[in-house]
Amino acid sequence: MISTDRFRQEIRSRLEVAAARGCRNLIIDAKELYHALCKRPVFSPWMVFCCNAMRAEMTEADNLIFDYANDTLLTVNYKLPRKSLCK
Repeated sequence: MISTDRFRQEIRSRLEVAAARGCRNLIIDAKELYHALCKRPVFSPWMVFCCNAMRAEMTEADNLIFDYANDTLLTVNYKLPRKSLCK
């Protein structure tokens, strides 16, 4: 079963890879993240775990992307490098 922790692990992994490549930011879309881990149609109770994880990984430097033409629930622009990754 999927959990908030599993989504957070995936987000952190993506952030680490992007930082290692020298990227200045990483945009993650909740729907894409959900499908990457669940490989099934969106199931609302599980999507809550995904969105909660995305918000939990945000820092003050990050920002939400609003695209009313897109049906995604949440899109976040995570800024890199992340201080939390440099521990």
